Amino acid sequence: MNLLIIDDHQLFAESLKILLQKLDSSMHITHALNADDALAYLKHRAHPDLILLDVNLPGINGFSLMGKFHEMNIWTPILVLSATESPAIIKTAIKSGASGFIAKSCNSTTLMTAIQTVLKGEIYTPNTSKQGKQDNNSSYEQEDVLHITNRQKEILHLLAQGLVNKEIAIKLGISANTVKAHLYEIFRNLGVKNRTAAVKMALKHGLINQI
Repeated sequence: MNLLIIDDHQLFAESLKILLQKLDSSMHITHALNADDALAYLKHRAHPDLILLDVNLPGINGFSLMGKFHEMNIWTPILVLSATESPAIIKTAIKSGASGFIAKSCNSTTLMTAIQTVLKGEIYTPNTSKQGKQDNNSSYEQEDVLHITNRQKEILHLLAQGLVNKEIAIKLGISANTVKAHLYEIFRNLGVKNRTAAVKMALKHGLINQI
């Protein structure tokens, strides 16, 4: 598994890298100190399986950087790291496209649980259970994350039938670019990185019916 750590604190990133490789020796981990380094790496290398992203980066912050990833059509799941575990930051992270959030003060068990949850296409926050479902006392409202419009539900239904963007565009009488824009919002709101995961999540939450 390939991971990219984006964090401007060299000591923290190196310690995290050592910890992760100790927990799973098969991990290949790359470290970028800032947004520019991360963008350069992703532009010229294969995309990693997971990105661990510090929100407080110099220059371009983590939230803005996620937007740039999506502009580059990079849908790698992102686990946000922060020294501050506030409900507002957690909510912003998820709404910005992150698949999860953990505090830098968490222990190794929590870290691995978060990674495993996110890699399954689910959302992890400090109140997430091991199954990736939201606790009743979650610090952000799940319905905000799962805000899907009727048009997006139509697109999800057609995705479930195996249609590609061009076919969906013809079916709905819209442009392929409009379909792509809707898919961006669907992926972001469902916290997934691909069409298969989007359909799976939509079925799980009753947004569409089983085909």
